[in-house]
Amino acid sequence: RALHLQYYVPSRDERTERTVDPMRLLLVDGHWYLEAWCRNAEGVRLFRLDRIDDVAVLEEPAAPPPQAHERDLDDGLYQPGADEPLVRLRLARTARWIADYYPVEEQTEVSDPPGGLAVTVRTSDLSWARRLVASLGGAATVDEPVELATRVAEEARAALARYAD
Repeated sequence: RALHLQYYVPSRDERTERTVDPMRLLLVDGHWYLEAWCRNAEGVRLFRLDRIDDVAVLEEPAAPPPQAHERDLDDGLYQPGADEPLVRLRLARTARWIADYYPVEEQTEVSDPPGGLAVTVRTSDLSWARRLVASLGGAATVDEPVELATRVAEEARAALARYAD
């Protein structure tokens, strides 16, 4: 049957309501996911079960459209599309693990910072990249896109100003 979900989206820190047509359940890296056609997004989405706050089973049968296909997860759970924005980061030695943990399109050894690595990743959510860089506490620098680098720098200055107060 179709489902109506109240779902928490951590990347935006918001709760959303969605009507979905379930396709399958998956266990990936110790987390259960519902793969479903999301009528709101008009696309196949993965919903982590522990982020579903409420669910209502609807009277109508689940009916994913013909274009809804189960994801091939051989390359991992996170698979950004080719049209998603590119983010180029310079990583300090302590942040090189990023290249092992996230799918990178390119990586190049760099001398600034010493022992560093330049990586290019795709993301559908630049706010995710902003939070990632902030969480690395200075071990990552955004080279591109410029608007992301500017936003990260503004937020870092604002955080420092709060400490000065």
